[in-house]
Amino acid sequence: MEVQKEDIFHEIFEFAVSVVWLGIAFGIAIAGGWDAFKDLVSLRNTILESLVVVFFAFVFHELAHRIVARRYGFHAVYHVWIPGLILAMGAALLGFLFAAPGGVHFQIGENTAENRAKLGKSALAGPIVNMVLAVVFTILTFAFIFFVNSYLLSTGKSVSQLASWVNPAFGICAIGVEINAWLALFNLIPWGNFDGYKIFQWNKKIWIIFFIGSIALGALMFFVPIAL
Repeated sequence: MEVQKEDIFHEIFEFAVSVVWLGIAFGIAIAGGWDAFKDLVSLRNTILESLVVVFFAFVFHELAHRIVARRYGFHAVYHVWIPGLILAMGAALLGFLFAAPGGVHFQIGENTAENRAKLGKSALAGPIVNMVLAVVFTILTFAFIFFVNSYLLSTGKSVSQLASWVNPAFGICAIGVEINAWLALFNLIPWGNFDGYKIFQWNKKIWIIFFIGSIALGALMFFVPIAL
């Protein structure tokens, strides 16, 4: 795909649009889709938590692509994909996560084995970021539970007395696991313009290792508590 002329301010704007839109969409999906609008306060809180997580999960994912690609000498620029934004919101209203709001477009020059390897490594950088963040948020979630329970035991207070800061903080940790685990698995699909296809074309063994790893991380969503 031909990369458009670079304009750093426009690129930042497209990043911002993608993050805000995806954060809202993920918040709606996690809150339950259409049914979430029955409780606007809860939906608002989930969206705010989702926006915090998406900022790190999505921006760091795309920046990893951009940084690695540029170190290899490729021209790499982020561009929003409007149909992807629409699909993300449509899926969210149905209660599903869909993440294709845009991506870093690479211009690699000649289609040589060396350039395909560099492209594959640049593509792999994004999912690796999400896999690491999924582990970090998992650790934070259980550390947070331990801290809160220890505090409650030592003070005799109840969770409801700490709800003003405990619930949002815990929500960010729990959502952080879900979103990052999902983004890693989703982006490793070996199809179309997904990261997984570029990695698969470069090295099938490496793709298998990371795809299986992303499935294992995806299982974290079923073991990490979603509420205190």
